[in-house]
Amino acid sequence: MRLLAARERTVPLGAPMRNASIAFDAMTASALALVAEHGGRRLAGFAFDSIGRYGKGGLLKERFLPRLLTAQPGSLLDKNGLLDPDACVRAVMANEKAGGHGERPGAVGLIEAAAWDLRAKALGVPLWKAIADWSGTLDANPRIAVYASCGHFREGGGLAEEVKAARDAGYSTVKIKLSGDLASDLARIEEARRVARLAVDLNGCLAPGRATEWFEAVAPFDLAWIEEPAPPLDYELLARYGAMAPAPLATGENLFSFDDARNLLRYGGLRAGRDLVQVDPLLAYGVGEYVRIIEAFERASWTRRAFLPHAGHLFAAHCVAGLGLRAAEAAPDASLPYGGWWSGAHVADGTMAIPERPGVGFEAKPNLFALLAPLAE
Repeated sequence: MRLLAARERTVPLGAPMRNASIAFDAMTASALALVAEHGGRRLAGFAFDSIGRYGKGGLLKERFLPRLLTAQPGSLLDKNGLLDPDACVRAVMANEKAGGHGERPGAVGLIEAAAWDLRAKALGVPLWKAIADWSGTLDANPRIAVYASCGHFREGGGLAEEVKAARDAGYSTVKIKLSGDLASDLARIEEARRVARLAVDLNGCLAPGRATEWFEAVAPFDLAWIEEPAPPLDYELLARYGAMAPAPLATGENLFSFDDARNLLRYGGLRAGRDLVQVDPLLAYGVGEYVRIIEAFERASWTRRAFLPHAGHLFAAHCVAGLGLRAAEAAPDASLPYGGWWSGAHVADGTMAIPERPGVGFEAKPNLFALLAPLAE
């Protein structure tokens, strides 16, 4: 396999909605293609951002893609002559200092994800199968649990209708956004719980002075989980909340490295067998780093059923299948490039089967592939 080109495009994905922390009206994302020649065929591997951290075009074009394209071709391949995602990460991380991860992991994660798509296409297998074979996962399965992530704050409301649409689309668990204000949060839970089992997301905005009353008030609702009640890096506060919470806590989507996840394990007060870890492979250097994180938790008596990767869309669904994780997150509105699933894939009773297509299968999500296809021309 010989790498021919690497191209990024930053696309606007603005939407008139917000969570307790940020608005999405100016949101952007990076679309990436790696083009290669393999066995006389031209192949393209694609990747698309997780939503919520903005595009990474500057980092990719100025720093990481030039390193990839100037690496010795043989250094990027495995013993079978296929593009090796781990080798690609090593190449693009040349001369990068340890620590201080910032937005760098998301740029590197996109390159690794596109390399995985290329590798799986060259093998002629779905990405989940390529990941399972590489990682030695024995219980890999293309049928996975999925949940709907919606219920943002919008002008004009419509929360109950949005949750009902997700339930009617086959999702059995729906996550909605809360703010940490008890009165409004209780009203939103009451409105949404009439139509679905709920998880809630505070986006780090539960103030310590309100926490005791807030946790006591939501206890009767049997929430599936309470997501990010504390700011992402405040492990001490998270540990306090963990001791108070009446439902499992979920966190980790804003931790982008093995270093940060290890500190979460050491100091965050999370409980094996109850709480959930939401580190996002696309934002955290890719599958290789993600597996290292999982293995660190496994050594501390956690299981893979505790892992709910944040967003990541189609790519993360393959990670859930290929690594035997708990469930994948989806924006349920298929009219959005990052919403819904592949054409012909259906959610039923909170599960979905990944279609048998080589690679990630972006080609079977028309409105998303329209953003990717020009990069391979």
